[in-house]
Amino acid sequence: MEIFLARQPVFDRQLNAIAYELLYRGGRVQHAVIDDPSKASMQVLVNAFSEIGLEKITNGKPALVNIPHEMLVTGALPKGLQKLLIPEVLEDVAVDKDVIQEVKNLVSLGYRVALDDFVYSDAWKPLIAVASFIKLDVMALGVERVKEQLARIRLCGNTKGKLLAEKVETHEEFELYKALGFDYFQGYFLCRPHVMAANSVPASHQVIISLLGELGRDDYDVESVARIICQDPRLSYKLMRVVNSASFGLSRTVKTVEDTIVILGSYELRRWASMLALSTVDNKPHELLVTAIVRAKMCELVAKQLKRQNPGSYFTAGLFSLLAALLDRPLEEIVSQMPLSAELELALVTGGGDIGQVLRAVEAYEAGRFEDSLLLGMTAALLWDIYLEALEWSAVASHSMLARS
Repeated sequence: MEIFLARQPVFDRQLNAIAYELLYRGGRVQHAVIDDPSKASMQVLVNAFSEIGLEKITNGKPALVNIPHEMLVTGALPKGLQKLLIPEVLEDVAVDKDVIQEVKNLVSLGYRVALDDFVYSDAWKPLIAVASFIKLDVMALGVERVKEQLARIRLCGNTKGKLLAEKVETHEEFELYKALGFDYFQGYFLCRPHVMAANSVPASHQVIISLLGELGRDDYDVESVARIICQDPRLSYKLMRVVNSASFGLSRTVKTVEDTIVILGSYELRRWASMLALSTVDNKPHELLVTAIVRAKMCELVAKQLKRQNPGSYFTAGLFSLLAALLDRPLEEIVSQMPLSAELELALVTGGGDIGQVLRAVEAYEAGRFEDSLLLGMTAALLWDIYLEALEWSAVASHSMLARS
């Protein structure tokens, strides 16, 4: 069975990821006739949960999942998933007594229920009273209509639901909707630069750019890499801690940065040093680094599946594709300071070339534009396996980097 599934984080006001919304589709809608798309999508989703385990997809965090009308009125939602599943009542659900009763049943069982793409009407009052989350599509509504919706929700008086702004695209919008009283946020604002510095690059960022640039060389110099790493004590400490972890299974303790570089070898050094360098960026949410690692690993796995040369370059492209957001500088400016290969630079700046083709497809998959990700000629089932492997690998990598010694 084909599975089209990706995830998008939900952030709190401190930009901690507290849940994931699952983006899914029931099949190749543009190539096949599906009598009931909602039912087909839910069947795929339920199968994915039962075969794989929801906690693997969301790394133990709860998942927001669209629940179609039929599943609500028939009470067919799987029970016993209260800690991992947040059902979303879709905006096109006809709110009748059966829907109201089933939502109340779910709440009584301990489920937290979300009202998706909410637009106020009196029919929704019974659900407003019991919902844990009220989601507003701020892109579709615009600021003034959002304010109007908030006023109408607050007039209900008995709501306990937290406000969730979805499709937040910029940091300016994030700050605006936070000021308006929203509790949670979804969207791609985290993957974009915040405020660009005028003329200077902070010293720690310059160390990162220098290291990534040196590692981008095919003939990088061990002493040069060691010298750059040693400029940032946090980076030196993290790199040595990782190489001495149980996952590497070394028979002796590595005590110097130079030995670490030699033992890791060029391929692993590029991966780990790049990830660790980005993990030292201050004032950036952990989830942004997780997104970069998942994207990088998925690019690498796709490249291997397509039998492309130098899959490590694809990993690098995925990781570096979020440098603008991590360093709050234009990507073109960052790349200009790094002696990257012409193909890698082309992929990052324009999305061109073989590496760029894979990077664009992986980004499309992340965003739930599954038909665009299939342009590589790979099946949905294979892409799903690759995505799941990337999620699992990123969880292990993140733990290795962030766990206390």
